[in-house]
Amino acid sequence: MFVKLGTFGVKLQTVSWVMETVGLGVDAGASSSRWLLLSSRGRVLGEGRAGFLTGHIFGAEARDEQLGRFLDLLNAAKAVRAPDALVAGVTGLHPGTEAAALFARAVAEVLGLGLKRTVLHNDMHVAFASAFSPGEGVLVYAGTGSVAYHESETGETVRAGGHGYLIDDAGAGYWIGHEGLRALFRLVDAAGKAPETPLAEALYARLGSRDWPEIMPVVYGGGRSFVASLAPAVGAAERAGDALAKDILERAGAELARLARDVLGRLGAPLPVAFAGGVTHLPVVTGALGAHLGAPVRVVQDEPVQAAARLALRLATGP
Repeated sequence: MFVKLGTFGVKLQTVSWVMETVGLGVDAGASSSRWLLLSSRGRVLGEGRAGFLTGHIFGAEARDEQLGRFLDLLNAAKAVRAPDALVAGVTGLHPGTEAAALFARAVAEVLGLGLKRTVLHNDMHVAFASAFSPGEGVLVYAGTGSVAYHESETGETVRAGGHGYLIDDAGAGYWIGHEGLRALFRLVDAAGKAPETPLAEALYARLGSRDWPEIMPVVYGGGRSFVASLAPAVGAAERAGDALAKDILERAGAELARLARDVLGRLGAPLPVAFAGGVTHLPVVTGALGAHLGAPVRVVQDEPVQAAARLALRLATGP
């Protein structure tokens, strides 16, 4: 039986923890973060959500903000059960960086785990583990941002994309939302009024207004995460027959296929391709991705936070 605790959306299961090893998995992205406690008996002991976490820490204010969120997440998990090992995948975090050292000290302080029981890596490390074993394939991940990623049996990585929305991230949630807004307001500029199209209706419904003075603070106040949240509205418009929305989604699939081809070309091997992230819920994107690759693409059902928890269990029971 599950009960809800606190403000982190925490769920815990009332089970016996005697002689159980517990792994804590964390999947932290640009929009939100998740944690999950998994026992060696395969039981989910607790799970929860927190605000976004990133390894892109530039300046003292950002450092304090991100550290505070990470500490809150760790304490929420510890309140359910102190884990025996932790594996965390955090957007923009790379081993050996100042941000990784900062997060490692937080793990030691809150959970009492040393380096042998802690893995802090970028989010693609755990996302890849949700799709493939090392060396098996190429993962195309499209959430707020986009990247294609391969991890070898020796831990070497080959990736394309993942440069952030200020540079690219084509085909991802932010890009789809941005393209939708751009298409909408170009129509407004041309006609001098709001168009009566499925795309306009879907976006205006999410924006909460048709008046630019009211829309502007919603978009710019919400920033990247809000714009990315508009991607499902573009999907809804496509299902309603909007040609502009369909074109945006098809181009998204083509952009993601380009990332996969770049990685496959550098590897020089015809490996299978899997697709993960929030954009997988837009079937037109998935179809266009496979069509441009000329091969079927498997949509990953397993979630990165589950893979992270399994990796943590393996770490806890290893030598």
